[in-house]
Amino acid sequence: MTATALYASRMWPPVRRGAGEATDSTLDLLYRLGLVARTGATGVHTLLPLGLRVHERMSAIARSAFEQRGALPFAAPTLQSRALWERTGRWQAYQAEGALLTVRSSSGEEMCLAPTSEEIAAATVGEHLRSFRDLPVRLFLSTSKFRDELSPRGGLMRGREFTMADAYTFDASTHGMRESVAFLNDACTAALTGMGLSGVFQARADGGAISAGPSTEHLVLSDAGQSTIVACDHCGNRGDGAVTPALPAPPPDAPVVNVIAFILTHPDGGIQPAAVAIRSDLKVSTRKVAAATGALRVALIEPQDLPGILGKEAGTLTPWDAAGSPDTLLLFDSSVAELDEFAISDGGDGLRSGVSWDGDRRLPALKVSGRGRDLAEAADGSRCTRCPGTHRQVRAVEVAHVFELGTQYSQPMKLAFTDDAGRDAVPWMACSGIGITRCMQTASDLHRDHHGLRWKPGTGPADVHVTVLRADQAQMRERTDRLVQDLTARGLSLFVDDRPLAAGEKLRYARLLGLPHAAVLSPDRPDDEIEVINRWTGRTTITQTSHIPQRAAHR
Repeated sequence: MTATALYASRMWPPVRRGAGEATDSTLDLLYRLGLVARTGATGVHTLLPLGLRVHERMSAIARSAFEQRGALPFAAPTLQSRALWERTGRWQAYQAEGALLTVRSSSGEEMCLAPTSEEIAAATVGEHLRSFRDLPVRLFLSTSKFRDELSPRGGLMRGREFTMADAYTFDASTHGMRESVAFLNDACTAALTGMGLSGVFQARADGGAISAGPSTEHLVLSDAGQSTIVACDHCGNRGDGAVTPALPAPPPDAPVVNVIAFILTHPDGGIQPAAVAIRSDLKVSTRKVAAATGALRVALIEPQDLPGILGKEAGTLTPWDAAGSPDTLLLFDSSVAELDEFAISDGGDGLRSGVSWDGDRRLPALKVSGRGRDLAEAADGSRCTRCPGTHRQVRAVEVAHVFELGTQYSQPMKLAFTDDAGRDAVPWMACSGIGITRCMQTASDLHRDHHGLRWKPGTGPADVHVTVLRADQAQMRERTDRLVQDLTARGLSLFVDDRPLAAGEKLRYARLLGLPHAAVLSPDRPDDEIEVINRWTGRTTITQTSHIPQRAAHR
């Protein structure tokens, strides 16, 4: 369906003379050009007519990418019951994080404005799942999500209400799940490319509260990004520091060995204390600990709970204390395994220096050599494992994320099917999410230049900015109507600047708004002749109006 042409003279909010400057920040341009409006609530925005057009086009691109690959769209409610979320334990978990927005109905039923859709997708599929023949299932939806972010910031980059294009898959085996993960990554790549986001790359990441294991982020390097990743300065390998393999940076002159204590939850449900000896200038990666131990969950032991579990106050636990606890798994990060001499925290006397793994009259020898593992988060200064390079922290925007979920949700949601051997089985899940509203601002920021915004064809408020000179003349209004009718019938999306302003002001506005092409309709040219300006190259061409579709499709 062809979009109706938008007219500057009828636009709301009104297109103001001198609106916005090319030197404005990207977010200010989105505000001043009338794409997005503040609402008075932090992290909540209104999409105005021009911005809504961008949102609808990007949403359609995402839906098409998934549908073309076999996913079926469905619409899930955002308002979801507490009982549903309690099945997976996430009602309590999200409330503990302060991220869940909740409401209570007049009948007393507690509900939440869903921040994500794993539970409702699983419940929906579970109602109809019977046999392995019903699998795989691949579903797509695009809905508003709500998260009570502690610090919503950056306009559309991190809000309390936002649009997410999600997909959820259900398979009969881990092999099938991994095929679905490949499907999700491929569809996300196609969607993001279609939205005009260049330079997107994939990196292994920490799946956070959604996933029990590593995941795949789709990222764009940008100074406006709110994610920090590490990138090798030699080979370019990039990723989340929580999962990126790394060798430790050279130790400081006076290294200190700390011990960080965790509780491991194993696949059989058993729990076990674990202690990680690590250099004090590094941070333990719980994802790497989980990978090293096979634990499903790795939770930090809170300081107030430490004495009851390991008999030591916070800040006084040493590797020798952990080694003396028979129930505790002691792990050594590679940053400490080869240290010859270091300091440890030794109770009320503060740091005790001159310590070695060979022990002394107060400490027995600890066998550490050969036991070092990569358990620290890769950080600025850590060394790449693929080459002689060094990691540097860089800013990036996470525009999509793909998760292996396994049976983390299907098991507690009691999803079941009969496998090909007639046995009861639980489906394996995966999911993905594309932040549509975040992609809007990211694309705006990624492609803008010193003249203003620039939109890739098919993504902006329209494809052609028809600039009508002497729009106050009756003959020019008639020419405009004929041109709009002709081009719209040929499938072009138009923004028509029919305001009675000087040519210079209208062309400045066209550059600022940044549609892929401007078509200048002038009374000084024949009716069938028009000037087309490519916003990406700045090239101006005089052409026949019948050629505009080909010109507008050219990038």
